Formats: sequence, C-alpha cells, structure tokens
Amino acid sequence: MIDSSRHFLPVGVLLENLDLMAHNKMNVFHWHLTDSESFPYTSAKYPNMSLLGAYTPAHTYSIDEMKKVIDYARLRGIRTVPEFDTPGHTGSWSHAFPNLLSQCYNTNGQINQLPNIIDASLEANYDILNNFFTEALALFKDNYMHFGGDEVLDDMKNCWYNNAQVRQRMNGLGFGNNTAKLLNYYWNKMFQMIDKARPNTKKIVWQEVLDQNVPAAGTIAHVWKGGAVDEVMKEVASVIKAGHNAILSSCWYLNYITYGADWKEAARNDSDRVLGGEAAIWGEFVDSTNLIPRLWPRASAAAERLWSDPKQTTSPDMAWPRLHEFRCKLLVRGHPAEPPNGPDYCPFEWNPLPPTRADNFVNDNRFILLSLLVSLSLTLIESHAFIL
Repeated sequence: MIDSSRHFLPVGVLLENLDLMAHNKMNVFHWHLTDSESFPYTSAKYPNMSLLGAYTPAHTYSIDEMKKVIDYARLRGIRTVPEFDTPGHTGSWSHAFPNLLSQCYNTNGQINQLPNIIDASLEANYDILNNFFTEALALFKDNYMHFGGDEVLDDMKNCWYNNAQVRQRMNGLGFGNNTAKLLNYYWNKMFQMIDKARPNTKKIVWQEVLDQNVPAAGTIAHVWKGGAVDEVMKEVASVIKAGHNAILSSCWYLNYITYGADWKEAARNDSDRVLGGEAAIWGEFVDSTNLIPRLWPRASAAAERLWSDPKQTTSPDMAWPRLHEFRCKLLVRGHPAEPPNGPDYCPFEWNPLPPTRADNFVNDNRFILLSLLVSLSLTLIESHAFIL
C-alpha cells in the first residue's frame, strides 16, 4: 500500500515502484489515493474535489495518468486496488462539498476540530457518494475496491454525537443518540450503492468496521492493529470467526523505521488463514525523495515470507544473505534500495547523479579537440577532392 495523499507522489515514482513490485513478485498495488490532507484524485463528475482539495492543481492525478498507472501495473501482473477512505479521513472532501461533512464540537458546544467525517445523517450526501463511487468503479475495473473505515470513534463522538443537528436527524431515523446505529446505517447504504453500481464488487474495509459489529456480509477485513504476534493472530482469528476473509498488514508497516535490521520482523510472520499479506507505507514522512529506499529491500523480506515455504523462511539469519544479494541486484537495475543490515558493500554501487561537469571537464576537452581534428581532416579531404 502506498499513500499519495499525505505527500503527493509523481507518476514516475509510482511506476518505478511498480517495477520493484514486479521484481519481488508482489501482485497487488493498494493505492491510498485520498485522505484528510489532500485529494489528488481527479473526478470527471466532480472536478472541484481535486481542484479545491489537492495541495495545488499540479498535485493531482489526471484520469489519463491514473489509467497509465493501472495499465503499467497490469502489464507487470499487478492489480490496482484503489482506496477511498470513508466516512472518516475525508477532510479534503469538504472543500468541494462543505455540507458533506458534519461540524465537530466538544461537550461545551464549542468547535474543537476541523470536519473530518461524512455526515451520515444527511440523505443528500448519499447522492454525492453514489455518483462518485459509480465513476471510480468504472475507472478502476478490478473486482476489489478498498473503502477505508478506520479511526472514526473520536469523530463519531465529536462530529455526530456532539452535533445537535446530526442528533436531531438521528432521532428522526429512529436511532436516538446511538452513533453506532448511524455508522451501521452508513455502511449498509454504501454497500447497497456499490452492489448496484457494480455487482459482485469485492469490498475491503479496515478492521474497525467489523470490530464495531457492522453486519457487512462478504466484506474483507484489512487487519492493521496489534503489536505482538499473539495480538495480531487474535485480531485475525476474530475476523475469521465472524465469517470474513482477511488481509494482514499489522506485521509490515514500513513507514515505521528503527535503527538496525528491522526487516527481520517482516521475515518472522506467518500468512496462514488470510487471503494475503500487504506491506504498507503511510505518507506522513514519505515522499518521492525517500519512498523507494524506505520501502526496499525491507518490503522484499515481506515478499519472501509471503511467497515462500514457511519452513525455509523462518530464520532471519538465513534470510540475510539472500536479502543482501537481492539488494545488490536492485542497485544494478537502477533502484536506490537502502542497506538492510549494517556495514557491507555491493560489487556495483548505485550512483544517484550523472557525472558532473567538473568530472567530465577533461573528457569534454578531449572530445572538443577530437571534434576539431575530425572537422579539419574533413575540410582537407573536401578541399583536396575539389582541387582534383
């Protein structure tokens, strides 16, 4: 998963990462396109969403650029699964639709934060969502789409429960002051719209949606919580017990870095009983300057663990020589993969810049001298030929 909302990532960087994914046999590009910070996705139906919601008009992906990314991935055996995180993490949506989000208050009735969650009590908002997702489903033709759903509890309290207008509409819907029922209502409406717009769409949500007992039959839970392996497996077990498939990311949040060989944690984890695993890199402190070295070869350890025989990939000590060798191969291919395990070297060291003018000064002078000699020789030959 790559986050191109917190920091915009140019198309060229996305394409380079797709090449690296192909080198590592990773076959799903989870594209976290929008978040509260910015809205780089261009909608033909609602162009103001990116014109007003992106950092600048230059920090957007045109429809043609997104098609290029999708096609580039497809030709490398990679499916592109977009994520439009809702109902929370939607602050950037409000620039085009001020009424789409609900205002947030503290218990004293004072505004205490910027709007960040869709007002699920306002029926007109579902028309906007229906049009938006119908268009997105037509662009991203893969059967899977990610609908987010994480980190909404605080917003449900501040922006729904503490908002008198939302509470009034909740009472009109028969929910009383129960924001959990409003959240349930939101997801039921959303999934009905998605099923109508494109039947058989496989819907992925972050695990909180199911943790909050939203009855979403057939949805896939994306598990990202849990620290220790036992905690992670407990989360996965609860999802499976509820009848859902799971995607596991808890083990592979690669935006977190520690001093030393932190890739070893990626080599230890198992992938039993889930559809697959996903390495994720969030963009708060990642942009085009450090995306590739931050991801690789650390993501390679996750790729090996997910693809390979568990009996042969449980030892980080045995994995280290393979990872080091593969990192050197990535350098040869022109990718700035960072050192995975302390002091060492590769036979070929990656050079980030072409030779400078100073480095080429001697060669440039030799080239100029050679050019003059060639020109002089040609002139003499032509003159001699003319005289003859």
